[in-house]
Amino acid sequence: MARLTNIQLFCILLVTLAVTPYQVMAKMLAMILAQHGWMAILGSVLPGLLLVWIYYYLLTNSSRPFPGMLEEHLGPVLGKIIGFVYIWAFFLVVVMSLVLFANFFLSNVLPGMPISILLIFIILPAFYALRTGLEATARVVELIVLTAYPLAMLLLLFGLGPETDWSRLLPLGHFDMAALGNGVWLVSSYISLMVVVLTLGPFCHQPRLLWRWMLAVFGMFLFSTLAAVIIPIVAYGPVLTSIQTFPIFNIARATDVANFIHNIEIIMVSVVMPGVFSILAIFWFVTCYSAQQVFGLQDYRILVGPTAIMAGVSAVLLVPNIHFLYIMLQQIFPWIFIILFAILPAFMVPVIWLKLRRRQDSDSKKKAAPPK
Repeated sequence: MARLTNIQLFCILLVTLAVTPYQVMAKMLAMILAQHGWMAILGSVLPGLLLVWIYYYLLTNSSRPFPGMLEEHLGPVLGKIIGFVYIWAFFLVVVMSLVLFANFFLSNVLPGMPISILLIFIILPAFYALRTGLEATARVVELIVLTAYPLAMLLLLFGLGPETDWSRLLPLGHFDMAALGNGVWLVSSYISLMVVVLTLGPFCHQPRLLWRWMLAVFGMFLFSTLAAVIIPIVAYGPVLTSIQTFPIFNIARATDVANFIHNIEIIMVSVVMPGVFSILAIFWFVTCYSAQQVFGLQDYRILVGPTAIMAGVSAVLLVPNIHFLYIMLQQIFPWIFIILFAILPAFMVPVIWLKLRRRQDSDSKKKAAPPK
């Protein structure tokens, strides 16, 4: 397994957290909380910090990367069973990224393009990256983040034109607390995609410093998601934002700075494509690596081809219905993410703590026992 630098892992985690919310979180939170959608992001600070602590605790108290740590702490039988479930959970994120990419292009860029051909453009580069190895994939993701992330934020700032009305964030208050809780739960579920750090973290040069990079990723996620949610609302209002398919693309299409900078939606496309490639490649790798560990295979690369066919066929079946896509993004996927990527790792914390406590008690008894 290749070694990763901490900055490469930082870029990988930032991509896994920020890409999907950048595209769709504005619409989903506007549907749930209208102009108060940004409050759900602020409300997710404590759950996000808790997840960072949970992942770091698992990393520092495990000798094997995920899903091997499941067998280490839960036993070989239960660990392999749960690890098998995680293979399909990671694969689900792969399919989700493909479906989201295809719907984005078919609804905004190339409406008449065949779905299969469109998917080939994103699957083939990721396929080549995985066949080359994790180190090459990490370098590509690092380059993408350093170039595409600043550009993505700049495109949002261009959306603050003369028609921007900050009063569209008002009035504050008079919102349903259940809706706010639903929004916090939704945002927290996408924060839990940071779970890939459990697999990739042990292969960093300085794993003990990962908590700093994880906190930095979480902070940048909050900033980018806040901007991606607030700017469409102040530009269009909550009602129009909630009915648009991809509000961020409409921001780019409507941008006009001094009658000089306009028609920059092609730049938005250039930002989205590398981002989707990154999250696809990372979760595709984690899927294959998890299967390698669960089934005891010698190399994960033998799984890249079969999983590529499975992902492509699944995406083709799901792409035509964009309404069903948002139902999955808002009501189905978050439950899976919360249960598998947040609750189960949190359950492992007391299990590990009890094991460490018993080991310490056993060691202390051995030291206290009189010599024979």
